[in-house]
Amino acid sequence: MRFSIRPAISHIDGSGRPTSLDKALNLLSEVDACGNLRQASERLRISYRHAWNILAELDTLLGDSVVEMTRGRGSHLTDLGRKLVWAHKQVEARLMPLLDSMASEIEAELHAVVPQGQGALRLFASHGFAVDALHKRLIRKHGELEINYRGSLDAVDALSRGACDIAGFHIPQGPLLEPVLANYAKLFKPTFRLVCLATRGQGIMVAKGNPKQIWSIADLAKAPVRLVNRQENSGTRMLLELLLAQAGIDRRDLAGFESIEFTHAAVAAYIASRKADVGIGVEAAARQFDLDFVPLLTERYFLMFEERLLHDSRFRPILETLESGEFKAEVSRLPGYAPSLSLELLKPDEAFPTLGRR
Repeated sequence: MRFSIRPAISHIDGSGRPTSLDKALNLLSEVDACGNLRQASERLRISYRHAWNILAELDTLLGDSVVEMTRGRGSHLTDLGRKLVWAHKQVEARLMPLLDSMASEIEAELHAVVPQGQGALRLFASHGFAVDALHKRLIRKHGELEINYRGSLDAVDALSRGACDIAGFHIPQGPLLEPVLANYAKLFKPTFRLVCLATRGQGIMVAKGNPKQIWSIADLAKAPVRLVNRQENSGTRMLLELLLAQAGIDRRDLAGFESIEFTHAAVAAYIASRKADVGIGVEAAARQFDLDFVPLLTERYFLMFEERLLHDSRFRPILETLESGEFKAEVSRLPGYAPSLSLELLKPDEAFPTLGRR
């Protein structure tokens, strides 16, 4: 049994009756992407006439036009159309990972009542674009993998307690490796094994053109700068707190430090909506919302699990997917990401040699 939970935007008329805008928003998004209504309708596999009718109905519903069509110049969204597409993108960025987690939890609860084989493996993971791509590819091809997005530290803690089968977390390379690793070391077990999913860039996300001139962590102390942060026990928040300490900045002096979002994309959407000036996140999220990105560091994203899982038939599709050229190509297309060059299965002290000296 598989389930999907999707956010929906509806228009409410004067009598309180809702009208779903899902089809219209999908069409507007395609028009925005390709600049042509006919091509947009072909991408959605609907007739041009049907696409025209969807837009006409939306114009009537809202009392204004959402698309301008000019002979020889294609189709372009009006200000109203752009605002609708923008709202759609924000909703998806902020809610989709949480809804995917909820759908996985529902599936797990129902499978417990109506057992189907061994059940799905449980992946608790810090949200990221590569792990999301892995999950979606596995679900399409194999149909089973329960995912629950949470902070890196929470994911590793859950694995240590046996609350999940696989933990996804990220560790920076360079000077911050050791102080970050110290937060995880007490949770590692000799029986754990790690495989690197990908490397990715973390940095500062700011509005296009960087109007506040934020080029370093030290610039966060400038006034007035509004920050949007990640939740407690997330790897990205851990990085920010360490960087602030290095720069001698008291987090209590930062406006918005306690304003949190739960994914990189949600942080990017928050900045793009001008509710904040800056946030820390991955480059892929910045590019998704047409933000500027100031690189800070590179990190490795790991999957960690008990060694015995290597003999579990449910785990084999994960390794096969990681090794596939299709998946590596998909990760390579993500801005700031690179697939792992080595899929060697490592013990914790092999992945992090300094653990043996602790």
